[in-house]
Parts: sequence; C-alpha cells; structure tokens
Amino acid sequence: MLSQITLMPKNKQFNKEFVLEAAAGIFMEKGYNGTSIDDILKATGLSRSSLYDSFVDKHNLYLQSLEFYKESNVNKLKSVDDKNLNGLQKLELLFKNVVNHLVDHPNENGCLLVNAAAEMSKQCYKTSQVVCNNKDDVQDILTSWISDAELKKVLKINKPAKVYSQFLYSTLCGLRVMSQSGAGKAELTNVVKITLDSLN
Repeated sequence: MLSQITLMPKNKQFNKEFVLEAAAGIFMEKGYNGTSIDDILKATGLSRSSLYDSFVDKHNLYLQSLEFYKESNVNKLKSVDDKNLNGLQKLELLFKNVVNHLVDHPNENGCLLVNAAAEMSKQCYKTSQVVCNNKDDVQDILTSWISDAELKKVLKINKPAKVYSQFLYSTLCGLRVMSQSGAGKAELTNVVKITLDSLN
C-alpha cells in the first residue's frame, strides 16, 4: 500500500491531462448523470483506487474536467487572437474553425460547457461558476475583437461592443446545438454568414 501511495504523484502528474481530456469526452458523450464510474474507468484507464485517490469522487473529477475543457476552449480563442489579423478577420476565422470542427466531428455530443449549463448549472453552484467564467472569458475576447474591428474601420457598430459579443457567444453555443440536431455545413455556414453580416 505504501509503494502505491509513493508512486501515485508520478502517475498522476504524467496522466492527469489525458485523464481530464478523456473524462471530459465521456461526460460530454453521456452527460454527468448518464456517466457511471465504470464508464470513467474505461475511458480514462484509471483503476478504481486511483480514481478515488486522485480525484476523490465522480463529481470532483467532473468539475476538474469541466475546468480543463474550459481552458482548452479559451486557449483555442487565444491562438486565433495571436494571429496578425484585424478583429473582423479573427471573428471570421473563429467561426470557420468552429463550423469545420463540427462538420469533422459529427458524432461529438455538442459542447461540454453547453451541456453542463443545461444539465448541471441549477444543481451545482461550482458548475455554474465554471460555465459563467467561460462565458465571461469568451465574451471578453470577442469584445476586444469587435472593438479592434471598429477602431480599424472594418466594422461600423452602433451599440457597445459588449452587446455584440453577447450575441456572438449565443451564436457559438447555438451552432453546437444545431450540429447535434443534424445541421450540416451549408446550414451552419449560412447562420455564420448572417451573424457576421448583422454586425455591419
């Protein structure tokens, strides 16, 4: 038992990112309530004892995987933000990337954060916090892009940039729901075109 305990930090450090990514995937596929401990063990490769030693319980693993998923999403936006493009071009690239991802992963069950908002936010304050923090982080980035586009005169807006970022965030969430409902690339692209056209 002692040898297992001393080995756990190395094992946990080496596997944690993989485990959180795998857990996020199974929670996204089946939902929190539909995911069993056996599902988690199969998806992550953890033993039952390692799961409880490292993450305490299913709910704590869920929260950590949700936070991991959130950070991954925000990092994808930051990778677009780092490109030498004006704000409107960054918006166009983001939406193009989202549509392409949805088309290339037709069996993916939406977005873990969108799913968490629908399934768990009202039941769990910590889940609600992660969902709200993600919304704020994404909207802050979108707001900066819209402000940049206005400054560089590639967009002419008549409302505060924050209002538009809220609209764009809702559209990003909606695209994922549409994809789950069977919408194809043409339909998703049409929504993106109308969304971006409405900014002018």
